[in-house]
Amino acid sequence: MTIYDLGDKIPEIAETAYVHPQASVIGDVKIGERVFIAPMASIRGDRGRIEIGDETNVQDGAVIHSDPRFTTRIGSRVNIGHNATIHAESVGDNAAIGMGAVLMLGSKVSEGAMIANSALLHIKTETEPNKIYAGVPAKYMRDLDPEGAARKAIDIYIDSYIENTRTYKNDLKNRNK
Repeated sequence: MTIYDLGDKIPEIAETAYVHPQASVIGDVKIGERVFIAPMASIRGDRGRIEIGDETNVQDGAVIHSDPRFTTRIGSRVNIGHNATIHAESVGDNAAIGMGAVLMLGSKVSEGAMIANSALLHIKTETEPNKIYAGVPAKYMRDLDPEGAARKAIDIYIDSYIENTRTYKNDLKNRNK
């Protein structure tokens, strides 16, 4: 793992979390239980604190950064897609952030909301719970039923990343050694 203290800012990573060796975690970062951090993810708590809740996954190439004015809080069971950029103030529990989505400074994603692939949530924008937002800039598209098929598919996906925390710790082998 590429984990760096920055002065007195020391990352806190739960024993059950998995951080890939090619991911980077710097400074004032707290990572919860059964969190999966994929290769090339960058979680940089140099300017402000970042907290990632239990059973969340941060996929390949995602960037999470904070600001001195707030703590970036990412809830539990959040799915953060490949190459997403999170510079948000908060992402609620059970939210889904699509591949290539951008959450700009101070934005807030509510519990159960979905930000679609390649969507852009503007600075200080707030979403509503259990709704889907898409486009540039991101706009409300439709409701996301917390008991519906889309939510169940997201939960299955999240569960597969929770399983990856165990599989990668036990079975990932570097063949270049």
